[in-house]
Amino acid sequence: MTKCRFWENRYLPIEYSTEKIQSENDYFSLCLITKGTAVFEIDGLRCYLSAPALLCLSPKRQLKTLKLSRLQFKSVFFAPEFINRNLSVERITADDYEVVCKLFDFPNFDVFYQTDDLYRCIIPFDLTELNRVEYLFDSIIEQLSVQPDNMWSCRARMAVIRVFDYAVKLHEDAFGVNQESDTLADCILTFIEFNFEKSFTIEWLCREYSTNRTTLMAEFKRVTGKTINEFVTDKRIDISKQILAFTNISIEELSAKCGFSSQSYFTRVFKKSTGLSPMHFRKIAVEKRIQEFQ
Repeated sequence: MTKCRFWENRYLPIEYSTEKIQSENDYFSLCLITKGTAVFEIDGLRCYLSAPALLCLSPKRQLKTLKLSRLQFKSVFFAPEFINRNLSVERITADDYEVVCKLFDFPNFDVFYQTDDLYRCIIPFDLTELNRVEYLFDSIIEQLSVQPDNMWSCRARMAVIRVFDYAVKLHEDAFGVNQESDTLADCILTFIEFNFEKSFTIEWLCREYSTNRTTLMAEFKRVTGKTINEFVTDKRIDISKQILAFTNISIEELSAKCGFSSQSYFTRVFKKSTGLSPMHFRKIAVEKRIQEFQ
């Protein structure tokens, strides 16, 4: 639990640590391994890990440390109620959660539960993506430790949701059917996933990936059915929907975090995409959950 300095006797079910990998409070554990190697036993099975990697542990998962070598990490522990008060372990593990997840834009918890012969709660990823993932962990830790204003928990929640989004993508890259793919479109899709909030041009992408505009646009459209600008805009809108649904972050701050040049431009694009203003979308999302879970 983290004590909120803005409300007396209020504690939120989220913590961080640079010394513990797993929570002692039956929380979900997200651990970013930044350096070193380790040998763990997870639910009785030996697992090897080297940085960078993301360790995703559900409550009750049995973790035993067998060997560490110069390991450095950052851990975030949270109860599902931190994401939204209508979430619980029981709801997440229910048979209908996939439907509920899509209906209410709840995060996907598959990386914590759906293990197999290849995936044992450890997601390895490329060193080039470490800075972005670590930035999100640092954002969470900063909000929990500093609590700069009364929106700190919303910002921490926003960053946790983004880590979920990253974890799904990293898992797909490591264990999906196309994990060996390195086509031009795949490279651009990975870049967008981890940099969608940044400003970049088609010309810059062409220089970065040693191609020309015609080839880049044709290949990307063939794979995704969208232009790069359409894809980036849709990605930004999808992320903004989750942030609107689960936080009280101001529209101005949200628009900047999602890569829009101004609040007015974000509002225009959002309304064109959804038919609703951002504030109206937030109001409906909250009311929808109240009606379903009251």
